[in-house]
Amino acid sequence: MSYDAKTHRVGRISMALMMALLLLSPCLVCLVFQEPFHFTPGYWTALGAILVQFVPSGVLEVITYSPMLGTGGTYIAFITGNLVNLKIPCAMNARAIAGTKVGTEENEIISTIAVSTSAIVTTLVIAVGVLAITPLTPLLENPVLTPAFKTVVYALFGAMGWTYLTKYPVIAIVPWALGAVLFFLIPALTGSVSIMVVVLAVIAMVYGQVLYRRKKV
Repeated sequence: MSYDAKTHRVGRISMALMMALLLLSPCLVCLVFQEPFHFTPGYWTALGAILVQFVPSGVLEVITYSPMLGTGGTYIAFITGNLVNLKIPCAMNARAIAGTKVGTEENEIISTIAVSTSAIVTTLVIAVGVLAITPLTPLLENPVLTPAFKTVVYALFGAMGWTYLTKYPVIAIVPWALGAVLFFLIPALTGSVSIMVVVLAVIAMVYGQVLYRRKKV
């Protein structure tokens, strides 16, 4: 059995186990509190609203992020979560440092190692945070430090975005400018950042393909 086949086999089993565990949580809550499920009209309305938002986003995220993460990295990232904030930046940074290209076996290995390391480090940090949250609360709530915590994500993606914007300016300028204009004109879109990231990624891919066929890039 090839490496890819083994990765898909382990990944599918892991995904199935994770889905079973996610579904087990509400079942255990109902059993512990002896409260049965209530499939009321309100339940289906809420479920429909969630599915409309997250199903298209979930499908497009797999299509968008899989080439960046590789086979193993994709399974690990979608099981452990936090793709946009941690897994994608780690994989992209590792690829840039190692000098590998998307779609190669080298990038597959580098991305898998990067995403796995990110997942392990994240778990350890969360564990430490849970144990230290009480003694550190006064420090974290300090008015001097509070503004810094609110800008960590912007600083991270600003630095990474600038790197790729300057590296591929012809491709990056259109989705970047379009996103800036949309968020400026429609501030409410800031509540749907995950969806907008996927939409702008699709626009970038289509625009890049057009430039490639016209031999502009």
